[in-house]
Amino acid sequence: MIKAQSTGCSDIGKIRRANEDSYLLNESMGLYVVADGMGGHRGGGMASQMAIEAIDQYMSDPSLQQQYSDEKSGLQNRYASCLIQSIRLANKQIYDRSVSEEAFRGMGTTVSALYLTDNTMITANVGDSPIFLLRNQEIEQLYTPHTLLHERKKIPKSMEGRLSKAKLGHILTRAVGIRSEVKVDLVETPCFKDDIIVLCSDGLSNKISKEEIRDLVCDNDIEDACKKMTDSANQRGGEDNITVIIVRIVSTEKGSAGTLFHRVFHIPQRIASLFRVQKRS
Repeated sequence: MIKAQSTGCSDIGKIRRANEDSYLLNESMGLYVVADGMGGHRGGGMASQMAIEAIDQYMSDPSLQQQYSDEKSGLQNRYASCLIQSIRLANKQIYDRSVSEEAFRGMGTTVSALYLTDNTMITANVGDSPIFLLRNQEIEQLYTPHTLLHERKKIPKSMEGRLSKAKLGHILTRAVGIRSEVKVDLVETPCFKDDIIVLCSDGLSNKISKEEIRDLVCDNDIEDACKKMTDSANQRGGEDNITVIIVRIVSTEKGSAGTLFHRVFHIPQRIASLFRVQKRS
């Protein structure tokens, strides 16, 4: 059994007229989600809120899980299968509404989710909202950025050389609600006492490096770290909405991580796969 403490906050920033971010803290279930909406302040905010509500409802309702079960996922882990299916359901609901209502045409959202199971953490994402794991004062990402910068093979030849790395990093190749179907990236990772997981929107990660995130989280309690990161992003311009969730693992059946962090992330990949499984659905 995993026990965790969490905190979260969302700030409109210094420039935007509305907050299109949404987030979920469901400590009783061990479910945490950040969604960064797009499509204008009305559509973006609607899309991110719909995603949060759909994921929370699906993960909380066994009857809904049975109704929208995904037997084709190929995943033996039912927790992972449920999390992926919850995001697919959110995608369907957002897409259907965007098609049926002109005011919400083209709306979509990123989704980055953390789900704590009996002894592992499962992270899933669509889009570019980061998920970081801090262990033994080191930091690693537990998500796949779905941007043209990360997936350069998708750049049309006519655009090559015309866009800077900064611009490529802001063009999404995948989002929830944009198309009728969506692919979800998923990582399953062993969970240990004192692990810290940070989920955020790019309004934070574009202003604060992951090393700064690590230092602020390691040097403060989670509430203070959340506030200080948000304040720093605003002080550096605050051009976008800023959302962050911090989850600290208080206890697990496995106890302390010890030196496993180095074994997991620095040993050869064929051995590391025994500790962490990464799948794409």
